[in-house]
Amino acid sequence: MSGSKKIIYFIILISVSGIFYGFEGVLIGISISLLACILFIIINADKLMLFLYRAKPVIEGELPGINETIRKLSKKHGVPAPSMYVTEIGLPGSFIIGKSADKTSIVIPRRLPIILKSEEVEAVLAHNIVQIDNTLRKRTIVALTATALTMSSSAIRWGAVLTGFGDFNDPAPKLFGLFIAGLVAPPAASLIHSLPKKNYDAKAVTLQGNPAALILAISQLESNNVTAYSSLGFLCLIDPKKENFVEHLFDIHASSEVRIKSLAAKGENT
Repeated sequence: MSGSKKIIYFIILISVSGIFYGFEGVLIGISISLLACILFIIINADKLMLFLYRAKPVIEGELPGINETIRKLSKKHGVPAPSMYVTEIGLPGSFIIGKSADKTSIVIPRRLPIILKSEEVEAVLAHNIVQIDNTLRKRTIVALTATALTMSSSAIRWGAVLTGFGDFNDPAPKLFGLFIAGLVAPPAASLIHSLPKKNYDAKAVTLQGNPAALILAISQLESNNVTAYSSLGFLCLIDPKKENFVEHLFDIHASSEVRIKSLAAKGENT
């Protein structure tokens, strides 16, 4: 169903409710419609995330070798291999989303195999695969909600640009964006920090069996980090670079020094 048809049906529902039930009917109609929209978003959170990050299905011959690596890791972890998507957006690693362990999608930034060696890419993918557990659906919904909230800051900032307050990096648009970020970041970050804390680093090493590769992957991604997408960091291997102090609310990973030290110790014990 197209967006225009949905709007028409929404108007018809509200109009009919108003005709038969008056103002109370209009409120009921609006409430039902809002509930339907919320349920639609929850059910389709993974698809909406793919849309927001402009992810496209990986075609045959694209990202050679990664498909087989994902299948191998998925089989070892005991889960169905996720559908593969690629995005041109620079992300701090790949990320995985889904409705359940049987319906998952992994989004890989095209730059990943360019900046990482094959064993490092495998370590990043292992970190994604071990996130396929009973919290994945909740994590996907939280990621969508947090992303939508934080994107409102960029929308206001661009609105300021288009209404003549200057270029995107000028003080006025930045101030507008920072103001909105200050409003939406705390609840968005609270959602992320409310998720169960799990040591996916250790799980990834157990799955792949190569602590050194994960250490190198963390170091390389930190050296080639990107700004923005702060709300997505909890799904990726590292937290992205920050553009302002508000975005530090989204930091979910321990410092790279702490993580590397822990992984090095795990490597010595294996």
